Amino acid sequence: MKKEIKIYLLLAALLIIHLIFIVFIEKNIYPIHLTLQNFFLLDLMGKTKHLPEAFIYVFELGNVFLLWIIARKKIKGYQALIPSLIYAISPWGAYLTAAGSFYVFLLLLVLVFIYSLILIKEDIKPFGQILFLSSSLVAIYSSVFLLILIPVAICLILVLKIISLKDLKIPTLLFVLLALPLLLFSFKNRANTQNILQNEVSIFADPGHINTVNSFEGEAGQVNMNILGRISENKYVFSGEYLLFKFSEQLVPATFFTSQEKLLDFSFSSPIFLGFLIPFFYGIYLLLKSENTGKIVLISSLLVIPSVLAQEPVNLNRLIIFMPVVIFIISYGIVKLLEQKDKKKVWILAFSILVLLQIFITINDIKVREKARFIQYFGQDYEVKQ
Repeated sequence: MKKEIKIYLLLAALLIIHLIFIVFIEKNIYPIHLTLQNFFLLDLMGKTKHLPEAFIYVFELGNVFLLWIIARKKIKGYQALIPSLIYAISPWGAYLTAAGSFYVFLLLLVLVFIYSLILIKEDIKPFGQILFLSSSLVAIYSSVFLLILIPVAICLILVLKIISLKDLKIPTLLFVLLALPLLLFSFKNRANTQNILQNEVSIFADPGHINTVNSFEGEAGQVNMNILGRISENKYVFSGEYLLFKFSEQLVPATFFTSQEKLLDFSFSSPIFLGFLIPFFYGIYLLLKSENTGKIVLISSLLVIPSVLAQEPVNLNRLIIFMPVVIFIISYGIVKLLEQKDKKKVWILAFSILVLLQIFITINDIKVREKARFIQYFGQDYEVKQ
């Protein structure tokens, strides 16, 4: 009982630390904010209702809590707090919350969806099925991306037999029935649906892509290879190559552990501290030997699609819904390192020192340079596109 109380106290401490970190970042980047994003259903209806800033803070703290709730199903004791700890001290979620990101709310829905699947898998069906149905419905009515990704994820879960059809039959049927009004309404309001998709799917919005294809075809024509040029470098081939490039960019470690991709398009802070790269690689190494890795990779890769379809090579705002995958890989690596008593001291000490050093540097950098860096990038334009 005393151990449980200590775990709850540690979790409360992590929530407070994360809240303080968010307030600290907001103080130093204010008044920058992300464009206010509307709910998908309200967009279809031509109405506007944005999430209050206070709600985004609550949802973000809910994300920290849910990471622990999910982790304790597989990890026992104090170690179940590791995912929450990584999230709480990482700049990624804190920056997006400070700027009012709608994707903080979508991340909460994704985590509830994952937790519901774990409960159903563990035969805690009534509660799990309720969470499954409610999170799925709220998700598809909130985001056009999740309207596509949630049904695809459900299909893959059933096809790959991660959960049996018997356990998901009733909630899936209810989901389809309750999703039909949204689909019919989307079809009826095709003009609004098309506008929403054009705004959200901006991967080929840059006219430079078409100009590049025309340039390739023009160069092929100059050497009398028009037909070969149209076959090898037409817009369909180029689009496919660009999609593959974008998809790979979402998954490279540099995206998560370095400042290669800028938080809010200006910050020098890395989304996740570089020191966690050591347990991340160790976790990847161990997972590659697991039989279920292929299934996990296939389903989790769906979460990078919103970022893939953005205009930028990587949109860290949208990609945050993939963050739990990275965090659980890191946590798995840390747990396994802790189990290796003969070697753990060196590796644990190494990444701990790196993380602590980077925390100190990041806090100092935010306090001293972040405001000036923001002004240099944006001037008086305080709005960043979601």
